[in-house]
Amino acid sequence: MTDVIWQDIAFQFEPDVAHTVAKAWSWLLPEPWTPLVCSMVGGMFVERPNNEVHWLDTGTGLVERVARNRTLFDEMIRISHDLVDEWFLPPLVGRLHAAGKKPKVGECYGFTILPVFAKGKFDVENMFVVPVSEQFIGMAEVHRQINELPDGSPVRIKVVD
Repeated sequence: MTDVIWQDIAFQFEPDVAHTVAKAWSWLLPEPWTPLVCSMVGGMFVERPNNEVHWLDTGTGLVERVARNRTLFDEMIRISHDLVDEWFLPPLVGRLHAAGKKPKVGECYGFTILPVFAKGKFDVENMFVVPVSEQFIGMAEVHRQINELPDGSPVRIKVVD
């Protein structure tokens, strides 16, 4: 497996992308929020107006509060290897690199089948390199459309260029 460093597993949005991503996810995160850091595998950590830090998993569309404030979040990232492994999946990123899937600046990983679906997995065969804006904005639209469906509902996704 390839060794990975922080820049291999995390990135920050450019300001114009951050604004567009915030607008795309406003149906789920309606309050103003500030993106702090993103995972190359689709997680996004945001600071809300009450200073809480939330994790949005763009693969599943789930949001979870992870820290009371940014200082605690930064400390968690520094000292908890287990949380870094859970949120940023460095072993998976290492396997993706070994398979020749290495994002450049402005790119991250996307899914052939989203993890929100039964056959969607966080694995090398189901992931590919994609522009950050396509992943984070596109997933907002997919999750918005399927949000009201009961679990197990059949879904047909039509990709239009």
